[in-house]
Amino acid sequence: MDRKLASVQKIVNIEPIPSADLIEKATVLGWEIVIGKKDNFKVGDLVVYIETDSIVPERPEYEFLRDRKFRVRTIKLKKQISQGLVLPLSVLGNQYDTWHKVVEYQEGDDVTALIGVRKYDPEGDAEQKLIDEKVARSKNKLTKFLSKYPWYRRIFMTKKSRGGFPKFIHKTDEDRIQLFPHICENEKDTIFSVTEKIDGQSGTWFLVKNHNRFLWFGEKYIFGVCSRNLYLPKPNNSSYWTVAKKYGIKKMLMNLIGDHEFVAIQGECVGPGIQKNKYKLEDYDMYVFNLVYPEWKIDNAFAKKTMENCGMKFVPILDNNFVLKSTIPENVDYSKGKSVLVDGLREGVVVRNYEKNLSFKIINPEFLLKYEE
Repeated sequence: MDRKLASVQKIVNIEPIPSADLIEKATVLGWEIVIGKKDNFKVGDLVVYIETDSIVPERPEYEFLRDRKFRVRTIKLKKQISQGLVLPLSVLGNQYDTWHKVVEYQEGDDVTALIGVRKYDPEGDAEQKLIDEKVARSKNKLTKFLSKYPWYRRIFMTKKSRGGFPKFIHKTDEDRIQLFPHICENEKDTIFSVTEKIDGQSGTWFLVKNHNRFLWFGEKYIFGVCSRNLYLPKPNNSSYWTVAKKYGIKKMLMNLIGDHEFVAIQGECVGPGIQKNKYKLEDYDMYVFNLVYPEWKIDNAFAKKTMENCGMKFVPILDNNFVLKSTIPENVDYSKGKSVLVDGLREGVVVRNYEKNLSFKIINPEFLLKYEE
């Protein structure tokens, strides 16, 4: 399911901000956002909420974001963290249904496409660059011509470049805790495992049985390397293929697959040219955060042991017996702290319970402010 970058949501709380006469704090879902008192928002109002890491269109109503290149990001005003943008429903204008009646918006309605919001996604942009480079190398003049149009790239080039991203494996993006406003109450007795979130490029490496093999002809297994969204069928100098060669991941997966249909690892590539190389590395490296078999994802403790026995690194495990704090702000405070891997702030934490197949990330706002992310 696509992420709702812009949606209709309800203001569930409004609180004053100390020493602030013109602004106050609103809560939408689990997010805290600074709003202007002059806008006269009230608890219970339906509003348009635009998430952080969104790019809004260059229109007059968003002109105040021009200095930030129209990007909605985490900011701090009067010592209050603000994550997202709250706007009145009037920014949507009057929309009409098939019966020519004015649309009445409901809580949860996705208005991302209506507004024209897109995701701020440097990693996705890098993936698109791979697609564009492939187009540039194409000798087919018609393909080159048609590839100038976004609709053609979306329908043909992206699917072809993905080469069938393995449907049997979930992609690596986790939702933030703020999107689950009732989780602290609903999961108050659940025991979670917590790992440090690494700020890099997420990838997937898999080995799957080749059912197209005829008798003894052809490879018994297919080895695949993927970025977050794209299948990268041919070896190249990307971080994903570099670490695959460095750690001999194909051979390692051959040793792990056993009688299973497939086995995969998912991890975070770090190093030069990746997210400003916050871990101060001279070469590409990676930290595994998932070991996946058809039946289940292996829990952190066992996955860590397995990976280390294979000579690979696992993301730092911070707590295998974590119970959620009472409120989302308290859990956000928990995400703050020093990285285990470098002398600096950690990006946040990833929280998982494998029995319930429940996971989410909690991002450290101090990290976002420091790196303007």
